[in-house]
Amino acid sequence: MKKIICLFILLFIIATPLFCQKAAVNLIPDIKLPINLSVTETSTSLKIKLPSNVLVKGTSTLHDWESIVEKTNATITFNNFDNVTIETLEVKIEATSIKSGKKIMDKLTYKALKAKEYPLITFIFKKGEIISENTDFINIKLRGDLTIAGVTKNVTVLSKINKNGDHITLTGSHELKMTSFGIDPPKALLGTIKTADEITIEFNLKF
Repeated sequence: MKKIICLFILLFIIATPLFCQKAAVNLIPDIKLPINLSVTETSTSLKIKLPSNVLVKGTSTLHDWESIVEKTNATITFNNFDNVTIETLEVKIEATSIKSGKKIMDKLTYKALKAKEYPLITFIFKKGEIISENTDFINIKLRGDLTIAGVTKNVTVLSKINKNGDHITLTGSHELKMTSFGIDPPKALLGTIKTADEITIEFNLKF
């Protein structure tokens, strides 16, 4: 009888840790993360800061002209900030914020851009190609979708990236034809003054 009792006690001692271990495992819920959740610890996102500027330059049968963009919104994300590796870049310009200092010209510009129907001019980055680099800056080709007056074109923009501590400056320019985006170059005085088809967009964006 004593042997049976001792055997029962021994079995109880052995089984108790196993039971507790199984119970402890069951106390931890099976947590599943949402399928669309991604964690990128190395990504760094920066928003545009002042002073930043965008200029639109062109010519006409009368004289050269220049307009400044008063409202630009931009965000850039790096998947490796130390190596300045761009993950995303999006630039938005309010069409009616393009100002030449001459109201008549501005009205013609907004009409040509169909600003009421398409209030934003946008550039969305797709991929980049580094041309050259040193410790001070990187020369890079930015490829992306440029949308003007509702028409989207894939463009390549030659740019320079300067890194200063936690800040980035993105500068460059891009030439295009207005007719490529379905835009009729503005005319004035019954067509006697005509704007040339080619324009240049210059930018100096600080993040």
